[in-house]
Amino acid sequence: TSLLRTVKTVEDKAQRGTNALESTIESIAQELQTFNNGQIQTNRTTPEELIRVTKQFTIATSKAVSAGQSCQQEDIIVASNFGRKSISNLLVVCKSSISLTDDRHLQQRTLDNGRICVKTYKELLEAIHILIQKPSHEVKQKLLNYSRIIAQSTQELVQCAEQLKGTECVDPDDPTYIAENELLNAAQSIESAAKKLSYLKPRRKEINENLNFDEQILEAAKSIMNAASALITAATSAQKDLVAQGK
Repeated sequence: TSLLRTVKTVEDKAQRGTNALESTIESIAQELQTFNNGQIQTNRTTPEELIRVTKQFTIATSKAVSAGQSCQQEDIIVASNFGRKSISNLLVVCKSSISLTDDRHLQQRTLDNGRICVKTYKELLEAIHILIQKPSHEVKQKLLNYSRIIAQSTQELVQCAEQLKGTECVDPDDPTYIAENELLNAAQSIESAAKKLSYLKPRRKEINENLNFDEQILEAAKSIMNAASALITAATSAQKDLVAQGK
């Protein structure tokens, strides 16, 4: 009886991450349906808030990719819980942000990219769920593809936040403008991102809501680049798998 209890405890611990992942996937599906139906609750918001939740979402993506690489139950639990909260905040702020402008194109662009981020993140978690049960190079490749899509969409949201703030003129020497171009390049080219990231020292920082708008954009840029770093790690692992298979 004692042995059976021990086995049951081990089995329960081995399932905790998987259960958390499944619960988060289901929760995101419900949140996305509510968002698509136009029934999501809205609040007063600001362009700065859109930047903040976008940064949180990039951190959630980075955690998810890392969990997909380690397949450790604790990593999956942390990623699932963090992701659920980040998704909820992102959808609410994206929906709320459209009240800040009369530009229908900008409104739709903000909603579309928020939707793409969440839909792709859900697919990322579903791929991790498969990876836990049956690891394969094909599934790992999906993680990379989903991460690229998310990187591009978060870049779009940063640009939407700038437009919502009413930026009219763009200075090519503006650090914000430069950061945005760096983000887009990172999303389009893993090799390019790898070279840039090789000169950066990883450093975890909490979000400082007292930063001004331009500083928040730069902080978001750093966060997305950190997510790209996790993506590069995943790409390296996938490449090693191919070499091991003689492909």
